[in-house]
Amino acid sequence: MTHTPTPAAVPAPAFAPDGPVRWVALGWNDPAAAELRALMDAEIKPRYAVFGPRPHLPPPPTADEIAVTWIAFTGSGEPVATASLRALPGDRWEVKRVFVRADHRGRGLAAAALAAVEASAAERGVAELMLQTGVRQPEAAALYAREGWYRIPPYPPYSRDPYSVCFAKWLPATGRAERGSRA
Repeated sequence: MTHTPTPAAVPAPAFAPDGPVRWVALGWNDPAAAELRALMDAEIKPRYAVFGPRPHLPPPPTADEIAVTWIAFTGSGEPVATASLRALPGDRWEVKRVFVRADHRGRGLAAAALAAVEASAAERGVAELMLQTGVRQPEAAALYAREGWYRIPPYPPYSRDPYSVCFAKWLPATGRAERGSRA
């Protein structure tokens, strides 16, 4: 599926086979974001099937909880990478749904997606970001460690999931907005 995004670019040192990608800030419900999340689900869910039903997991984020979703588009308009910034209760913020299409991995897109979300959080005055991954995603854990994230105990709403692996990162105090604001 090809999408024509609205221009709102962030620099990213990443390339697709047809040239540099263009990062665009969109909403959680944008069709490109939904497309990439569906691809992520198809890849990740089978890894956790062995654990059976996990009714204690929280529901997916709502559009109201997501401050921004960054999407990388190829020159032809194909969405290839994404990450989102989510507000949690208690003035906490987390990174959600870092994903790169399999045919575009190894080009720095995941690190660029993290950097875009971190910059969006810093602009909002967020001091610390958190994220959750799982025990069956060692490549994700390696990426986060490589990008300066450190392990923390699972935080709500993941504290009841024995398969959650959580990370945090302190951001530079460069925010322009009041700390924690979503404006």
